[in-house]
Amino acid sequence: MDQDNTDMNFAELFEASARSAGDRALVPGEPVKGKVVLITADTVFIDYGAKSEGWADLKEFLYEKGEVSIKPGTEVELAFIGYGPSGAQLGNCLRITSGGGGDELLRKAFESEISIEGTITGINKGGLEVTVSGTKAFCPFSQADLTYLDRPEVLVGTVQKFKVTQFEEDGKNIVVSRRAVLQEEKEALAVNTRKRLAVGEVLPGQVTRLTPFGAFVDLGGIEGLIHISEISRSPVNDPADHLTVGQEVSVQVLQFTSDEKGSERISLSLKALEPDPWETGLGFNEGDIVLGTVRNLAQFGAFVEVTPGLEGLVHISEISDKRIRHPREKLKEGQKVEVKVLEINKEQKRISLSIKEVSPLSESEQESFEKETIRTGNVIRRRAKTGPAEFLPGSDHEESIIDLPDQTEVPPRQEIQAPRLPQIGLVVKGIVRSIKPYGLFVDLHELGSHQSGLLHNSQTVDSETIQSKKGCKEGDEILVEIIKIDEQGRISLSQKSIIETQDQADLNEYREQARQTGKFGTIADLFKKNKGVSK
Repeated sequence: MDQDNTDMNFAELFEASARSAGDRALVPGEPVKGKVVLITADTVFIDYGAKSEGWADLKEFLYEKGEVSIKPGTEVELAFIGYGPSGAQLGNCLRITSGGGGDELLRKAFESEISIEGTITGINKGGLEVTVSGTKAFCPFSQADLTYLDRPEVLVGTVQKFKVTQFEEDGKNIVVSRRAVLQEEKEALAVNTRKRLAVGEVLPGQVTRLTPFGAFVDLGGIEGLIHISEISRSPVNDPADHLTVGQEVSVQVLQFTSDEKGSERISLSLKALEPDPWETGLGFNEGDIVLGTVRNLAQFGAFVEVTPGLEGLVHISEISDKRIRHPREKLKEGQKVEVKVLEINKEQKRISLSIKEVSPLSESEQESFEKETIRTGNVIRRRAKTGPAEFLPGSDHEESIIDLPDQTEVPPRQEIQAPRLPQIGLVVKGIVRSIKPYGLFVDLHELGSHQSGLLHNSQTVDSETIQSKKGCKEGDEILVEIIKIDEQGRISLSQKSIIETQDQADLNEYREQARQTGKFGTIADLFKKNKGVSK
């Protein structure tokens, strides 16, 4: 007795047993509800109300990543496949081993809206040729996949699942869809993925598409977008330089929203999973000279990348000793430059840089230094041949020793001035950043690289000793006094108060001199004195 006949005999015996026990015989494709009672390595046993339990392949309950979606006690809804040696087989798909002719299986699959297995045997002008137990069916190219199928020939010879969408003329006109099955599986995966979706969660995914503005990633039934700005801490011009279609990635969820129509938008990031140099270490200190790349030019300065994904600002006043109106006069994007680290603000995660303070070595200094430049990453250091040692301020001693040539006097090292604290009455120099109808915005670098204040028109003056608004241009250096700091830390500036303070000081000096000499003189004398000082 061959195996097929044996299976048929077992099927007949089980069906007969079910009838004798009073159970109604099931029809292939008939929906069945039950409860999971046991899970083994490859089989799930289900109590569906009959005298004996039904069974299903474990693979019917696996997510895409191999995770089991059920446990004992879980209620499931499947379809009756047929009777086999182990009893009633349940599942989500009719198989050609279930017995009966192919046309009958296709009819049952059509009526019960259950999927069915078939073999792709060839390709014709409009789609795929599919065979189910000797019965032929047709799958249009538009129903072969979720997206356009570029190479349909790779499916020839494979067994796939299909939904029967059309069954006419007694089985002579049968149309099937693979896309409908894939869509159902995708929606089932999406249900599980949505349960895990949360801002900050790290999920596995696969790159499905690349565009000029980013990369789409399949998270399991639903897609999210990695914007080009979230691919890497380093600048990204083309996502294809960093990612490929089909690549497996781990991404962090930045945002998850859905509109009234149910459309979902998921923002993802690869950059968020990269090490943060502010936490792992910058690799340089204040006072170091660093090789960087100009990434962006603005009216107020240039942003220079000093380590992958980390930029610092060279204020326009720190680009050149000569006054310039825009950084583009001296720099261009992509240009390699040496910059000196003036300030590292770890709280605000800001770095202030200077180009003009990186002065070239004199001829005598060049003779004293080795020709080879010593580098640690992007940090540039030079070492002399002989002589006493000097430490660069703010850097590690072992890496930043500079051996100076023998000489009677060792030049004093440069000290980096700490920013002054803003306080009312403090007179400082500032750089005009922008000119508005109501006043001037002034950068106050003596108070830190990112401090600024407003010099209102009512506080400007026309004076020979202080440059007035009328003659000011963006980038000019002016003298101002802090007259107010509000609760939000905004600084109000004045030129008037400086003149008033100077006038009061001169008057006090005049009165003191008169008290000592007993001779007051005239106000004209004081005026002449001030005119003489202001010239």
